[in-house]
Amino acid sequence: MCDFIKFVLILLLITLPLSSYSDPHEYKATYGLSSKGIEFANSEHNLLYNEDKNQWCINTVSYTVSIFSLIEDTRNEASCFSFTKKNYNEDTSIPVEGGYLTFKSYSFERIRSDKQERVFSKMQKNSLVSTFNEEHTTFDKNSKLDRLTAQMFGYTLDMIDINDKGRERQYNFEHIGDDNINTIFGDTKVKIMKKHIVNNKRSSLIWYSIEKNYVPVVIEQYRFDKLMFRATLKSYDN
Repeated sequence: MCDFIKFVLILLLITLPLSSYSDPHEYKATYGLSSKGIEFANSEHNLLYNEDKNQWCINTVSYTVSIFSLIEDTRNEASCFSFTKKNYNEDTSIPVEGGYLTFKSYSFERIRSDKQERVFSKMQKNSLVSTFNEEHTTFDKNSKLDRLTAQMFGYTLDMIDINDKGRERQYNFEHIGDDNINTIFGDTKVKIMKKHIVNNKRSSLIWYSIEKNYVPVVIEQYRFDKLMFRATLKSYDN
């Protein structure tokens, strides 16, 4: 009997982290964006839970720094989604290990050189409706997540249709290995995913921290397999 109890306890210790590892959690993080070793921008991320609306929202603001701040380039993005343990609507929910994600809304605003670009997307009758600069509207019947939410949970996804700044694109997440790397947390176990955008020149490599709720610690973006920039986690608070 004691051996059986020990076996059950060991089984729980092994399976419990796997059953909940993709649950969202509140946190604040700052990333430094660099190219060829020179930092040119920062990106601040803030994930919060709205109890009244029963939804999670991640807000990001990215801006140029140091001498690069002479050229204005500020981007604001916000993604809102719900996370549940049960699938209440299989038509609109995306299964991830630990629960289900449901898209709520997405917005993007970029200001540069006196130009402004705005996109707002919302779910309407099981389709995503995207408005560009408050004028042009498109309907997306296949995508169920936006690009920010997809990147947060990329370590649990594979091939999926995504609303990318109002455009429907197909993302392919591929697990290419695990590693130990040095981060702000010290020696960190990471899961490495490759995000490929089908029929597009861009791709990314993302290092997710296994021991810190799978927060991305390094993100590299490529264009035709050429490294364009690297985002490295500089601060983290949860």
